[in-house]
Amino acid sequence: MLRKPEAKFWQLLKKNLSQISWTRIETRTIQGFPDLVGCFPSCGFFTAELKVIYSNKLKITPHQIAWNLQHHLKGGKCFIIATTLEQSTIKIYGGDKGRDLAQNVPQTEPIAVFDKPFDWQLIHETLTKAEEGDPPSTLGGARNIDRETCKYVNV
Repeated sequence: MLRKPEAKFWQLLKKNLSQISWTRIETRTIQGFPDLVGCFPSCGFFTAELKVIYSNKLKITPHQIAWNLQHHLKGGKCFIIATTLEQSTIKIYGGDKGRDLAQNVPQTEPIAVFDKPFDWQLIHETLTKAEEGDPPSTLGGARNIDRETCKYVNV
């Protein structure tokens, strides 16, 4: 059985970004929920919607646009990761770019673009970099949340 282009793309990412703990989600109960949940110590959890670009067009549903935008606006780390049909380019977009991608892929500014041969270490760093204000990794020591300020404090 031939695999769909998006499934091939998932296999490529899973193989080359194996340091990230990935969970692939196949759900029909939560409309718009992203394809992947990733987790890595420097950034915690994040989501990724996988897409394949066909002739400068990307099919993204209104539910996917809404889910990613809503969670992005609430501080969630959400990505839309797209590749060309021949998998010669990988583009990483923020979760707030869904509507723009649905309307005009070439005019939508990605966070990063990678051409073959892919720099997998740089792709990994792009997805897992800690944002300013993110809590430090627990690998270096314990931390707790100050319930008044909702900020992390070292213990």
